[in-house]
Amino acid sequence: MTRIPFTALPAVAFGALAAIAPQTFAHACQGHDTPGACHYAQQAATGIGVAMLAIGVIALFARPAMRAGLNAAAAVIALLLIAVPTVLIGVCPGAMMHCRMVMLPTLIVVGALAAICCLIAAWADLRADRADRARTALAAA
Repeated sequence: MTRIPFTALPAVAFGALAAIAPQTFAHACQGHDTPGACHYAQQAATGIGVAMLAIGVIALFARPAMRAGLNAAAAVIALLLIAVPTVLIGVCPGAMMHCRMVMLPTLIVVGALAAICCLIAAWADLRADRADRARTALAAA
């Protein structure tokens, strides 16, 4: 019987949300003549979301120790998702622009929740790996 690794689901769910949100409801501003910082932040956030989603899909098929490392990597990528619109690229300076009112808070909240959930999942995977090792050592003795 195969067990579903529920600890891989935060990376999958938040990765999909981070990839889809910037292209749908949390999109960049539409009124610019040339692409501005918000457009490039949107594209970067989509790429980061796809990377997090890929890590989550790989984690679905991994052992607990490897899944813990993949979840830790997803947490670091989630922090990068926060850094893109705030520090690295930025968004439009106007307070009433769509990117500042919708995209910026959405990416910050999704990134923070993803980082927290992925770190908790990594901790749970490490505990499961230690329990498996202890069970194997007792069976061998």
